[in-house]
Amino acid sequence: MKILEKLGIIFVSIFLVISCASKPAVEEQKPVVSKKVEREMIDWKGASIGSDIPEWLYSAVDNDVMAIASLPEFENKVIYFAEDQGKNLDLLKSWVNNFNIQASFSKELSNFVIAKFGGELNGSKNEEDVEMYLNELVATCSRAEINGLGKKLDYWVKTRYIDNELDTMSDTYQYFVVYAIDKDDLKLQLDRVLGKVEAKTEAQKKIKDDVQKAIEEVSVFAEGKAY
Repeated sequence: MKILEKLGIIFVSIFLVISCASKPAVEEQKPVVSKKVEREMIDWKGASIGSDIPEWLYSAVDNDVMAIASLPEFENKVIYFAEDQGKNLDLLKSWVNNFNIQASFSKELSNFVIAKFGGELNGSKNEEDVEMYLNELVATCSRAEINGLGKKLDYWVKTRYIDNELDTMSDTYQYFVVYAIDKDDLKLQLDRVLGKVEAKTEAQKKIKDDVQKAIEEVSVFAEGKAY
């Protein structure tokens, strides 16, 4: 009897092993990825004559300005990137044609200095002279007339946005413009511009040197940003 019980246990064990081995592996179900908002470029500059969209434009649409700055034609240059969008292409073209690069670049210079160094001053008495001097530097940057900023790239694209959740669709034009200037040329002009603001103390001299160095390290100025 004991022998039969043992044989029965063995047969059951073998059956279970065979049953488990014969079962197909359960496939792991991949989650369904739903795109809430999709975009599609439906028109662009030169599309009517069969021109393809340039590679840099995809970087511009994704706001990857550093990818644009790394292009071979911008080696040893500082670029200024501007973008606007709207429903009317003619208005955007007018914006590009009337774009005041000197005023815009000077504004970004002063904004950069404020963002970079404004928070470092707490307004203490020991720093009042440095704060006043920094304000002079900012004002000087805002009035600077930087020459040599040439328009190197400009392009427009019409993008269709499809909201799959709300079941809506809208078309928007975007216009991108890229200006550039040689780094050495910019440095010479900044030296001349900031040289008009005399540093009378060591603290003022230091903040001036820090400002110049920080500007020289920037490769890209965009609206409200610097990289």
